[in-house]
Amino acid sequence: MDAREQQTGEKRVREHLIDPLTRLGLVKPSGMTVAQFKVMQDELCGKLAYMTDLNLQALAEQVRSMPSGKSKDRFPIAAKVLGWAAQIQAPADDASPLFRAVFGGALGKAAMAEDFAPELLAHLRSHRVWPREYDVRQIRERSIEAKRRITRMIEAEQRGGVVSEEDQRLRAARAQASEKCLSALLRSSRAGVQHDRTCGDRRARWCRAATG
Repeated sequence: MDAREQQTGEKRVREHLIDPLTRLGLVKPSGMTVAQFKVMQDELCGKLAYMTDLNLQALAEQVRSMPSGKSKDRFPIAAKVLGWAAQIQAPADDASPLFRAVFGGALGKAAMAEDFAPELLAHLRSHRVWPREYDVRQIRERSIEAKRRITRMIEAEQRGGVVSEEDQRLRAARAQASEKCLSALLRSSRAGVQHDRTCGDRRARWCRAATG
């Protein structure tokens, strides 16, 4: 997502999520200053800019039905809203700080070099947590098995044999995932710099709001 798409997306979040909920009377979460609430709203706009109009409207409906506070008149904290948003429309891989961090770090580079990146990507999509040592071993094992199947498939083709549709889909899906991982690796450093700069600006505004 480039700067123009991000800006358009943030406006979409305000139009379909923030403003309608504000008009309904949902106020800041308990214990949060007005300034901090504004920073939280800005953070939500930035993080949810990838969502479509319809999915933002669905998220707004869910927030309306699950407000916070004893009187059920408070905006839920950002962590809850982001969790609900991910259930409705998960962010693209390159929009996730976790994915960027994994593929921009030693694990992602090893995955590309040793060709287990497609299985690592599948694990991240499924679990959305940083892989543990045990997870990485399992990912590597799944990668070895997938590559064995593809090798057998190539050998069968060379002998003039017939390859099943399932194996063809596996090969195509793995090749597509490898390209996606490479693209994520190439973009991670640039995206990470921009993301860190944006988050730093928001953290600074949050601190000023808390102390001011």
